[in-house]
Order: sequence, then structure tokens, then C-alpha cells
Amino acid sequence: MRLTEIDRGCRGQQVQTLQHLLNTTGKARPALDLDGVFGLRTDQAVREYQARQSLAVDGVVGRDTWTSLGAGRTVAPIVDPVAAPVAASVQPTRNVPIPSIRRLNAGAAKPAQAAQPAPKPAAALRAAPPPRRIAPLEQPAGTDIGAPWMRIAIAEKGVSEIKGGQHNRRIIEYHAATGLAAKEDEVAWCASFVNWCLKQAGIQGNNSARAKDFGTWGRGLETPRYGCIVHLHRTPKGVDSRTGSSSGNHVAFFISQTATHITLLGGNQGNRVRESSYPLSQYKVMAMRWPNGR
Repeated sequence: MRLTEIDRGCRGQQVQTLQHLLNTTGKARPALDLDGVFGLRTDQAVREYQARQSLAVDGVVGRDTWTSLGAGRTVAPIVDPVAAPVAASVQPTRNVPIPSIRRLNAGAAKPAQAAQPAPKPAAALRAAPPPRRIAPLEQPAGTDIGAPWMRIAIAEKGVSEIKGGQHNRRIIEYHAATGLAAKEDEVAWCASFVNWCLKQAGIQGNNSARAKDFGTWGRGLETPRYGCIVHLHRTPKGVDSRTGSSSGNHVAFFISQTATHITLLGGNQGNRVRESSYPLSQYKVMAMRWPNGR
């Protein structure tokens, strides 16, 4: 496997390799899950390791960080695209399951051996590369189903409010995607998170920090769709600890639904970005929305 530069938001086998090396060589504690998702926990572990090794603390895993982790002892070294133009055409793998990669490699090798016993010249290989099958999860999460903002939202999992007088700068960034532009992470930020994720995906939100305003944004859906924006409401009973809302309104991205519960990925869910399951006996789905033109 040729290692390439990766950072937060990447997914796939390279991230799993990174997580393994951070657990073993980097002694990450608590140990990282080998889920292949370069999210908040992996980003923090990378930065902590870079700081301990006196590397540039930027969260980007490039040649120096890979080498420091000992990647060259377990996998193929990073290839210089200038010195190896054929390898340079291979793009970083994102969100490809390990079995899929193995199938791709095996499938590419067998036809070449059967059709041409003698090795082909390098020029011929460059001119006519073997056809490539695209694995179901080749694209970042959400892209193949038309919801590219979900990859962004997933990578934000774990971002949380800071207790006391300090405020999480990331949440302040979410707020900046709305007209309110609040400067404190205690201000309800579910709508800010949705606006920010849409903006990062190149989609115009509604610029509102009020959750219920998403009830009329975009176009309505009759049935839920992965990644759609859901407006929930619960009769106010003070501040809802599950949504941080005092108005009873909440907005987040749809994940799944059963006969009794709806699961959403959103901000300000228990004061953090995470997936939460809400009982439909207590929360009413007011609207399910989708961006216009998609």
C-alpha cells in the first residue's frame, strides 16, 4: 500500500494503518478504534504524537509523521510522484473497505497474467491502465447518495462545549455560519452546526441560528432520506439536555428510524456533536428538508 498525505476527514485503509501505528508506536491512550475514520479522536492523537516527537503540529500525516511512526517498517514507503509518474496517477484511498482493496488488486492482476505472459513495457502500462472497479464506499461518506455534507458532519463527531468561562473555538466557527455569529458555546448551536456543514460542502444554508427556521428551508420530503435535515420539536420543559434547546426545537441530520425512535447526527446533542436516538413518543418530526437543486 502506497501511503499518501492524509488529515481529518479522510477514511479508509490508510487511516486504519495510522490508527494502528498510533496505538502501538505512538502509545495513544485510550487506544483508538480501528474504524478507518480520521475524526476528532484520531486528529487529537496525531497532534499529541507530533508534539512529543517535535514535528510540525498540524494534524496532517505526511512523510515525516509516517516515517516517525515507523510506517516504512510495515508498509511500502511514500512514493515521490515526480520520480514515479505511474504511481502518481493513483489517488489517495478514502473510505474503501480493506476487502474491496484486496479484490481490486487481485482482479487487476489476474487478467494481465492470462492475456499476456510476458511483462509489458512501462510505456504500454501507462498508455492502457487496466479497468478499475469502483468499490461501493470509494467516495467519502454521503457522496454517492448525494449528501456530501455528511462526510463533513461525521468528521466533527466529538466536538463538545468547554465547561467554565472558556469556549470551544470550533463551535464559535459553527456560529459564524449564521447571522447571529454568537461568541459563546453555551448559545444553542444545533442550527449553526447544520449551516456550517452545508457551507463546507458548498451549499447555502439559511443563515439562521434558529432550529425551526429549517422547517421551511429547501424542499420538503415525504419520506426520510439519509442526510436530510430534520426539524424536531418537543413541548418545552425547561432546557432539554438532549438538544440544549429551551424552545423545544432541534435540527440535525437524519441517520435512521425505527417504529419508535429516530436517530440523528447533529450538534448540541448532549453538548457535543454525536449521533443520538430520540423517542418518537416525546419528539415530533416537524419537517424533513433537502437542498434545492440536488
